[in-house]
Amino acid sequence: MRRSVAAVLRSIVAIAFVLGALPCAVASDDPVQMVVGLLAGADADERAIALDRVRHGLRGEPATAQFTSLLPKLAPPRQAEVIAALGDRGDPSALAAIRSLLGSSPDAAVRSACLRALGMLGGAADVPAIVKGLASPDPEGPAARRALVVVGGAGCGAAILAAASTGEPVTRAALLEILADRRERSTLPQLVTAAIDGNETVRAAAMRSLGRLGGSDEVPGMVQGVLKATPGKERDDAERALVTVCTAGRDSDRAAAAFLGLFTAAADADREILISPLGRIGGPGAMAIVNGLINDPNPAKRQFGLKAITRWPDATVSDRLLELLDKATDPAERELLLGALIRIAPLPDNKLNDQQKLDLLQKTMSLCQNDTDRARVLERANAIRTIETFRFVAPYLDNPALAEPACRSVVELAHHQKLRDANKDEFNQALDKVLATTKNAELVERAERYKQGKTWDRKKG
Repeated sequence: MRRSVAAVLRSIVAIAFVLGALPCAVASDDPVQMVVGLLAGADADERAIALDRVRHGLRGEPATAQFTSLLPKLAPPRQAEVIAALGDRGDPSALAAIRSLLGSSPDAAVRSACLRALGMLGGAADVPAIVKGLASPDPEGPAARRALVVVGGAGCGAAILAAASTGEPVTRAALLEILADRRERSTLPQLVTAAIDGNETVRAAAMRSLGRLGGSDEVPGMVQGVLKATPGKERDDAERALVTVCTAGRDSDRAAAAFLGLFTAAADADREILISPLGRIGGPGAMAIVNGLINDPNPAKRQFGLKAITRWPDATVSDRLLELLDKATDPAERELLLGALIRIAPLPDNKLNDQQKLDLLQKTMSLCQNDTDRARVLERANAIRTIETFRFVAPYLDNPALAEPACRSVVELAHHQKLRDANKDEFNQALDKVLATTKNAELVERAERYKQGKTWDRKKG
């Protein structure tokens, strides 16, 4: 129903008054009371103006007190709006009213707004109340998590850590990861302890947090976390965190050296578990250990060495892999080494330039003895985004056994417009072959779009 002209005029006058465009004589109320009146009103536009004044104008604790006194009189949706504005306002004198409403409101949206505001205005004393909201469904759970990440003031990290020492494992795990979000390095000793907790969920969260915050001093504890982890996903994730600290952490060289010393001193059973991260960390020191294992007459130790070298993080090991592959007689060992070469050659940070990567991939292709491995080489090739790579892949479009992986790589290389436009005729001829060959609907769509000079948005998920 349309608003009357008089109502519109009243709104204009009220809003102008709130914004300070009219003198106080135009209205009988003071500015704060006018804002309070608009907040309680039904007009959304007027409320939006009033909420902006709560956030950014009409400063001072007396005004805050009048805004908070209005809260019990409002319906839940309006309460949530005002609480959000009070949080943005930044006046801690609103805390008492917000804490009270968090504990008393039956409305999830209101409690969510309260949690958000506590994160912006509160401190260590509010951590226990916010933690309670973590286990709640959306929107409270996410609001509580965000509040714990941003809540400031002395002792907040310690309060979150204290909460993480007891309670349900899922909540404890969430709190440990929140400490990493907050960059609370002072809690690293406790994270190390949690990495060998009796609960898998807690251990996994502690190791993830250590992977983000840890350094060389935490490596011994992280090694124990890897050894404690249950084989499978937990151990894989724990290993990944340890490798991150030793290869990309704040003092990665020292961390890698610390791990190498621990590996050397470890018992054989522990070394069997740690051999995988040893290979993934790499480096000259690790290479010396791995070569010793590969050359050991004990077949089991040789297998440990091969396992490590095939997990190497870069192409510095490629010559050794080629050497081993040339001498390999066991089919399983040969497949293992070949797979490592296929993986390593096109890595984005593998110490080789693009031409060297392609040379290694072509050499690897020449060593393949079946089309399954050749297909893997072709599919990996598109990570090397050069016209030389395209010219290596394109001829395989005419090979029925390898045409489909060649189609995938040609289309993926065509995705890069600068490369495609600089070699338009070659790409168009290859894309015509893709269209005549593949039955994959997505590849067809992409090939058609690239031929027309259009882009294609990669589907998420």
